[in-house]
Amino acid sequence: QGKLVILIDEGSASASEILAGAIQDWDRGSVVGRRSFGKGLVQEQYTLEDSSALRLTVSRYYTPTGRCIQKPYENGSEDYYNELYNRSRSGEFIHEDSIPIDDSLTFKTPGGKVVYGGGGIMPDYFVPVDTAGNSQYLRSVFNKGLFRRFVYQYYSNHTDEFNRFNTIQQFKRKFSVHDKLLSSFGQMAEQEGVAMNTPQFERSRKIIASRIKALFARQIWHDEGYFRIMHEQDNTVQKAYSLINGDRQAYRIK
Repeated sequence: QGKLVILIDEGSASASEILAGAIQDWDRGSVVGRRSFGKGLVQEQYTLEDSSALRLTVSRYYTPTGRCIQKPYENGSEDYYNELYNRSRSGEFIHEDSIPIDDSLTFKTPGGKVVYGGGGIMPDYFVPVDTAGNSQYLRSVFNKGLFRRFVYQYYSNHTDEFNRFNTIQQFKRKFSVHDKLLSSFGQMAEQEGVAMNTPQFERSRKIIASRIKALFARQIWHDEGYFRIMHEQDNTVQKAYSLINGDRQAYRIK
């Protein structure tokens, strides 16, 4: 019932692609994001005498219009496993016109919308990867798990500061990751071997602050709190919200 948007990206694979393709093919809702991974094989597992196992591909999945989800693997395993890397190098994650489209693999939904086969699900609305706040500093603190550690330690020592918030909405409105808090995070990162790089820190400042705030919300309201904060910075989620709230032509609901 109601309006429906499916979010996908290059990490969406297998069952999630089958669902997204079915929603798209039946004109039930819109698909938003980037082209999905392209895994649509059916495998059967056979146990061998030495207790190892063989997984044998026995068939492929197709969407209701007849599109094959599975990306090609005729060029060998190396080409297959490097496919996502090659997508990134070609600019597909940033520019919609870099997505390869095979005109011989076009299909039409009952509502007349053109959809494409050839591996993965093409979104109805493309959302590029947001690279604006990326930096080596951000990757370093993330890879070392410093966000979680900092938030846990700070929250444990300042519980009274958070007890005044009764709802997630109140927390979203009134709690801010101020400069002193960010400075404390930077100091901890230095102690853990991540040297302060002021230009990179400033470039990633918005992302750092948002993640810290979201992790504080998780301490109180678990995943519901975390994602309510993180979704504010997620361009794909925001695009889905805009479609649901505004563009009625995006939905071909029977």
